[in-house]
Amino acid sequence: MRSLPVIVPTIKQPIQPSPGFEKKKLSTYKLDILALCFFACVYCSSNNGNYLRINRRKFAALAEEQLGQHPLPSEEPALTYVWAEILTNLTRQLSTKASTWGAGETLVFSMLTDAFSPNMVKGGITEAAVRLLLERTAFRVRILTKNAIVGSAKWIRLFLQFPGRVVVGLSIGTDDDEWARKVELGTSSPSSRLRAIRRLQEAGVPTYGMLCPIFPGLLGGNRLEHLVDQVRPYLAEDFWAEPYNDRQNWTKMRATYAVGSAEYEWFSEVYERGNRAVWSRYATEIYTRLRAKAEREGWLPKLKYLLYEGDITAADASAFAGLKGVLMQSTPTDEGQTKNKHIAAVA
Repeated sequence: MRSLPVIVPTIKQPIQPSPGFEKKKLSTYKLDILALCFFACVYCSSNNGNYLRINRRKFAALAEEQLGQHPLPSEEPALTYVWAEILTNLTRQLSTKASTWGAGETLVFSMLTDAFSPNMVKGGITEAAVRLLLERTAFRVRILTKNAIVGSAKWIRLFLQFPGRVVVGLSIGTDDDEWARKVELGTSSPSSRLRAIRRLQEAGVPTYGMLCPIFPGLLGGNRLEHLVDQVRPYLAEDFWAEPYNDRQNWTKMRATYAVGSAEYEWFSEVYERGNRAVWSRYATEIYTRLRAKAEREGWLPKLKYLLYEGDITAADASAFAGLKGVLMQSTPTDEGQTKNKHIAAVA
């Protein structure tokens, strides 16, 4: 896939707290090394995030100046926003910190973008940033990417130089390489990511599972369970999973399926016709199947099912009794309780 890079002002303090990921128990800090990555995933939430929304006009003007056009992130998959001074600013930030900064904390690399975007890897920016983190802080670095390059010999050697300091996850939500090419533009294929996970595990690099999001089509037959098996949760530290949650992109997601297919009709029923009970059944089925498998195989303590529970219906709530392996993500009450009375009753 071609790239349309636009240089935008670099964030001054690249390492920032990550309260959203802390809620998911993924990290307490984050480092992104570019503003909009090369991987144009149709379901990505970053295009609708505060940072790009606040800077929309400024970045459009910079795109016009540098490219002679002003494409929007939601419309042009090739568009990337580059922080040209990221290593300079990261080095400057670290110069003000003791080498013990981050002890006992986890930093995700990255949260809103993919730091292993090919242009960043090729330019040496990714490796330089990783080395700065590992050599000049005490953070444990949680790598999250869709680039199978992290399973290559070069990266494995680097990770093994810092025992216990790195844990690697490759986000996967489907086992269908052909369909994934329509949805995750520019990324490594799901099968390549699965091979990378196996190489990392066999080399002794800590890994974690990241089935986020799990798309409706994966529930046919035993495809979900087979995908879990390929991630090998018994070798992973933890196992995150999440249903698809609309992020103002459901029409584009629906368009990746054939008109009239079961998946196309699912998106129409849930989002066009507003039948949230269908979403509730889908989210519940993912959880019950994952929980049953984890219980059978002894890895339930590793399961972290990220559930925006507001739309779980009374008919489905009982399936979540005890909330084993569930991390609720919807905005709670002032007392920290879920607003879903049906879930509250079985918690």
